Amino acid sequence: MADKVKVHYLILGDMEKYIGRINHNKYERNGDETDPSVILYLRDYYDSHLPVDVSAWQRVNQPRDTLIWKESVNDQIRFVRDILSDRVIYADMGWDEHEEPMVISSHYSKSVKLPVFKINRTFHDKDSDKDLSIEFILRCNIYDWKISVKSDKPLDCDFMELFDPTKVIDPWYCEGFPKGKVYGSYEQNHSEFTIELLNTYNVYTFFFLIRNYLGIENDQVF
Repeated sequence: MADKVKVHYLILGDMEKYIGRINHNKYERNGDETDPSVILYLRDYYDSHLPVDVSAWQRVNQPRDTLIWKESVNDQIRFVRDILSDRVIYADMGWDEHEEPMVISSHYSKSVKLPVFKINRTFHDKDSDKDLSIEFILRCNIYDWKISVKSDKPLDCDFMELFDPTKVIDPWYCEGFPKGKVYGSYEQNHSEFTIELLNTYNVYTFFFLIRNYLGIENDQVF
């Protein structure tokens, strides 16, 4: 009888989540390593079956050690998943009460494969007494961030010159964005717009201002 293929228990859970029924007689649940053939298979599978949650994507998309900018992918994921999503946009929920950001596409910069993220949030709007939603599509190519926002509620707030409200971003510079997810300028439409931000400090501030405008309370303890 052939040896079972070793698969880290988290990756095995991802396989059950995204592939469905798997042959457990073929795999050995492991806490330390995963057979490289499984990593390669899942990497290709996810590429053609997006979206997947960002942690599942991260587990099979680690860059080669020889790449100078290899840490950029993990830095981006920690920032988007653990800061922007968990502590800002979902600040009134526990980490287990909401979905992770999803990876909907990918792109390359400095030879590193990088994710394009999507964050969705439903919130209760006190002004209309309705449940509304907001969607963020974002990516960082190491040089800058591009962010598309689609909101049921117009974001008529003061962004304090974080970005040029008149600038229309060419889709060419929104690497990996799905078709139809690059919008016009903020000045043109406060409900659907695409912007450019140059660093994570400005990105955090942008999300923080939106959270406050939407009335999302910060109930998390840091």
